[in-house]
Amino acid sequence: MNTNIIGVKIPKEKAQELISLIKNENNFNSNYKITNKKEQVIIPIKKITKSLEDYKIVELENPTKQKEHGLSFKEFLKKEGLKEQELKQIPNSYDIVGDIVIINIENQEVIKNYSKHLETALKKVNPHIKVVLNKAKEHHGEFRTQDLDWIAGENRKETIITENGCKLKTNVEEVFYSTRLATERKRIAKLVKENEVVGVFFAGVGPFAIGIAKLAKPKEVVAIELNPTGVKYLIENIKLNKLEGKVIPVLGDVKKVSKKYKDYFDRIPMPLPKSAEMFLDSAIYSCKDKGIIHTYNFVSKNNPFEKIEKILKEKEKENKVKLKIINKQVIRSFSPAVVQIVMDIMVCKK
Repeated sequence: MNTNIIGVKIPKEKAQELISLIKNENNFNSNYKITNKKEQVIIPIKKITKSLEDYKIVELENPTKQKEHGLSFKEFLKKEGLKEQELKQIPNSYDIVGDIVIINIENQEVIKNYSKHLETALKKVNPHIKVVLNKAKEHHGEFRTQDLDWIAGENRKETIITENGCKLKTNVEEVFYSTRLATERKRIAKLVKENEVVGVFFAGVGPFAIGIAKLAKPKEVVAIELNPTGVKYLIENIKLNKLEGKVIPVLGDVKKVSKKYKDYFDRIPMPLPKSAEMFLDSAIYSCKDKGIIHTYNFVSKNNPFEKIEKILKEKEKENKVKLKIINKQVIRSFSPAVVQIVMDIMVCKK
């Protein structure tokens, strides 16, 4: 027995969701096969992370090594015949959204000449993948969307993501969606108390709103989104998860819509990719006394909380409230100099 090999034991029907999470954390031990045990599977991992603490961790008995499946994406490309010069122009990392891979290759000649090789290599590492897209432009514009070019596989940009027991349909080009916040969305859902009224600002296709409605017992979840395409998918996802009447979709600008909800919400997640602090006044206005706001920001890796803490001090004076930070943490690295943080803030109005 190889005592230093561990895995997560989980029912088969939940395996794909967890595999995606583990791969997003770069924690999948691809040197070993996933073990099937009747209705359960054991997924080999490198280490126990915070997101896996609630799962059953087991030792793999006589794990089967799998050299072929242990190869990386770039190693498969090398086997496909690509030379070092071409490999240098292909990034090591990529995003997986449902059954779609999104990669960022700048050299169009590489894409033109090796699209089929890219598809083959990516499918070797991620067998469930059916579409390969390339970033033509980074997130931009009012809705933080991205331009994507088709490379290989099925010619579509729509997919269904399974996350935290929810099914979420989206178009990866037309609506912003971050799979990297799946663990954070689960954390927020666990914080929601029975009969809470929750307002999700910048709801997108509904990952926060639907996750909260599905995993917790809120009285009501109001999901506010400015992007009409996002709201179209949000409505579809509410039906897909049988949450009609529980999640209320609202199309509109948070600053305008929030004026209808004075002192209304017990909790407000604000998963705006950038500049969420610009909408703190609206969140404070809509929040009940002792309500909680969850704000997300991209900040400098050095002193990551300093800037937002300063803004909170200013907002206290402007809104004549007390803002108490009850939790602050770095969620993930975004670049060598930038990290994403979350701050859980209690609003004291009395």
